[in-house]
Amino acid sequence: MSAPPRRPIVAVSPLPPVLDPVAGLFERAGVTVRRTPCVLADVDALVGVFTAEPVTAAVLDDAPRLRVVTSPIIGTETIDVAACTKRGIVVAFGATAENYEGVAEAVVMLTAALRKRLPQKMAAAVDGTWRPATGVGRLVRGCTVGLVGYGAIGRATAARFAGWGVQLVTHDPYIDPAVARADGVEPVATLDELLARADVVSLMVTLTEETRGLIDATALRAMKPGAVLINTARGPVVDETALLDALESGHLGGAAIDTWAEEGPGTVSALRSRPDVIATGHNVGHSAELYAGHPPAAVDNTLRAIRGRPPRYVRNPEVLAAWQARVDRLQREDPLSSGDEGQQR
Repeated sequence: MSAPPRRPIVAVSPLPPVLDPVAGLFERAGVTVRRTPCVLADVDALVGVFTAEPVTAAVLDDAPRLRVVTSPIIGTETIDVAACTKRGIVVAFGATAENYEGVAEAVVMLTAALRKRLPQKMAAAVDGTWRPATGVGRLVRGCTVGLVGYGAIGRATAARFAGWGVQLVTHDPYIDPAVARADGVEPVATLDELLARADVVSLMVTLTEETRGLIDATALRAMKPGAVLINTARGPVVDETALLDALESGHLGGAAIDTWAEEGPGTVSALRSRPDVIATGHNVGHSAELYAGHPPAAVDNTLRAIRGRPPRYVRNPEVLAAWQARVDRLQREDPLSSGDEGQQR
């Protein structure tokens, strides 16, 4: 006789305050919540940003019942996604509309601010010089914007540039070029071509071994004189020392940096104090709507996986067939309740 279904068990890693509601939402859904570090042998889901406790292959091997690893945010750098895929474990993440739309809005805003030399004009008003000697800037209309990466953020950015009178080009070897063309965006075959043509280069890639250091000294030299760089992707995609050199030499006209090689309180960078750099703390696209949406999206992603349905936002979609087979096997061996008992109260 088979064992009766048990309540799902979710191990929650330490979360920033904005994500505190996650544990309570799980409990109200009839899920048993454990705080890490904890025994993982019977855990069905791992949830967290995992900054202090990365999800490594060894961690996965300690959790043989695991069905899903969920990052409430869009970043998954602290999760060994390849190791999850190898084991048939789905990785869910917070790629909600509020996330990519917020970043897209920010990219358009930063493009206009850099082209208009807004930081220099603000500084001149504050220090009393009134109008900066560095020039009045350029129109956005008529410029070429290069989108490095054309996923959800790239497509949302392209949509928001409609009506601005810009030419949009993109380089992304992992998309069908027809997708970009349908959005009125010209796909180009190489990064070098994009860098040579774009007045504004916006980075929209995830951090992988392929993209780490993608914008190095060579890439920066390939950019048009006076062009500007926007990094809302991940800090290690850009060689910050080389970027500083490109700005100091006058080769580039400015930069907007939201993500950094080193982040968090107490970190420093010579780029942040420059008048030609708009520096923000990995939050330029954040909003109240985003923060309100993260916890319920994380819980929904996780509960769907526990119940044998694909999460809404999946980092490794190539795993779904193997994941379904894993979940079916686990459900036969160790059946779970639906995890929604708490919603009936």
